[in-house]
Amino acid sequence: MSVLFTSDPHVGHVNISKFRSYVESTEENDELFFDQWNKNVNKRKIVYLLGDVMFDRKHMARFIALPGRKILVKGNHDNHKLKTADHFLMFDEIHGILKYKKFWLTHAPLHPDELRSSMNIHGHTHNYSIKDNRYINISQDVIYPETKSIFVPLEELKRQREEIDG
Repeated sequence: MSVLFTSDPHVGHVNISKFRSYVESTEENDELFFDQWNKNVNKRKIVYLLGDVMFDRKHMARFIALPGRKILVKGNHDNHKLKTADHFLMFDEIHGILKYKKFWLTHAPLHPDELRSSMNIHGHTHNYSIKDNRYINISQDVIYPETKSIFVPLEELKRQREEIDG
């Protein structure tokens, strides 16, 4: 099974085009997310979504039908109009913070004292990345313009970890 990570898709965010230069509308942002998912995820993949996934119920059924194992690390916007009960229908697992291999998976970056020799994979800060190589910002705002993908594969994160560990 391969593992993918993404953060901050902001499906249904009515003002997302004010923050993302690569989309002109909410609908374009939503379709980008679903198109990317359908091109990159199959039933054997695991996807960790690090928060701020969906702002309303409009695409909930469509999201539920997407292939793959979906694991949510909740973000600050994940209870906007969807409740935890909705998330139980949409995701295979739900977490506030999660330790995965040598990484902390969070929506917002952890305090440096909490890293304890691990790296922090996060979103939340959108285009702003912390200037500390222990933090990897995988917000869609950072990774999509560079890679034309909303996903970061586990292999890429491991490669970055190996570079830091030497």
